[in-house]
Amino acid sequence: MRGLVKWRAVEFRLLLFYCLLLLSLGGLFSMFTVASFDRFEKEALRTDVEDRAGEIWAIGGGLLNQPEVLRELLERRFSPEMQNRFIRLSTGGHVIYQSGPPVSREFDPRTVPLPARMRAADGRNYGALYVVAMDFRQPDHRVVTVESGQSTVFVETPRDNLISSLLLGLPVLLAFAALGGYFLMRQAWAPLSHMIRAAEAITFNDPHNSLPLAGTGDRIDVLAQALNRMLDRLDSTYQHASRFSADAAHELRTPLAIVRGELEFIAGKADLRGDVRAAVTSIGDEVRRLTDMTSDLLTIAHLDSMGGKKEHASVDLAALATETIEQMYLLAEEKHIRLEVPTSPPAWVSGDRNRLKQVLVNLLDNAIKYTPEGGEVEVQIQSLGSVVQLTVRDTGIGIPVEHHEDVFQRFFRISTNRGQKGAGLGLSIARSICQAHGGTLTAHSISGSGSEFRLELPIERI
Repeated sequence: MRGLVKWRAVEFRLLLFYCLLLLSLGGLFSMFTVASFDRFEKEALRTDVEDRAGEIWAIGGGLLNQPEVLRELLERRFSPEMQNRFIRLSTGGHVIYQSGPPVSREFDPRTVPLPARMRAADGRNYGALYVVAMDFRQPDHRVVTVESGQSTVFVETPRDNLISSLLLGLPVLLAFAALGGYFLMRQAWAPLSHMIRAAEAITFNDPHNSLPLAGTGDRIDVLAQALNRMLDRLDSTYQHASRFSADAAHELRTPLAIVRGELEFIAGKADLRGDVRAAVTSIGDEVRRLTDMTSDLLTIAHLDSMGGKKEHASVDLAALATETIEQMYLLAEEKHIRLEVPTSPPAWVSGDRNRLKQVLVNLLDNAIKYTPEGGEVEVQIQSLGSVVQLTVRDTGIGIPVEHHEDVFQRFFRISTNRGQKGAGLGLSIARSICQAHGGTLTAHSISGSGSEFRLELPIERI
């Protein structure tokens, strides 16, 4: 079994109900079987003893005046001591013949009292002995009572064995039934498991994905069809929102570029007052920020539609990191941040070189931006099994633990006393690119102790 079933799960409750139902039905069936078997055995014993009483009278009814002959005949015919039987003939309180104690000592004939006035074929139990007394009338009107008995041990022993077998067999059968029920239940839930796996693999980048149908026409298929229709509606809404973001960002680029150009023209005039020049400069900074945000929105729209990976070329990640670090070296120098080129052997991955460089630029830019002057930014590259791991570590302000995943959300920014720069889209774009390349991008940091961003990409198989 694949692990234990959680006690609150639907599977556990169904299995528990199934086992309780089987236990109840098995218990009722066992009780009915034991009661029926006991009734059958007792009825068979009563019939056998009654028939024997009639046979005793037929054989010995004419020999009542010859006790010795009667004894010899009855013992030779019925062997009461050897067969655990009881035989007694009496009249008027006088015993004509009585069998001796059985060899097995299961009962003592001497403890059986003489019958009083009894109905025909009246049966009584005396311990382990069942006795039927029948009255027969002779021609001289004398009433002779014939008592025929049999030990009940031979009836009770099979019943006890049956009870023992049921008590031992029922739990075993219940265990096998529960195991079979569990696997049948898992088999019945298999289409739902396929749906869950398919649902986890669905992304809005691939609108053709849908939940699989089992083709059985049952309620699970109906559920899958309803969910597929919902996914179609969600995908249509998502695509509409994505197109709207791309169209809006595209439409904003031109007026922002015009505004930026006009502001730069105004700022270039020599006769501007100081306060006006400061205002124009501030507006220009905001326009540049809006321009960068618009570019990021276009990039995100492009990533959502194209998957973030246009090319499938061989890329040496170590060489790409060295190239990117050399290009950003001046930014680090301005803040007196030590940024060293890593020394590592080639690390080949398959992907889009420009997109991967965009990830490295974003990570290095953030590391330099949030590291105080005199700090250090370190880049390490190493091959670990089937992946290439690139780590960007800085000595900056760090990220609180509770925000390690939040920083990859769109438009999320952590408030700092250094001011808010950027739109909070860079790390979201970087992670999308990594995921499109089959890799991961994670953050490991403690507030005030620097940050570490770890990029892992599959090694290219040659």
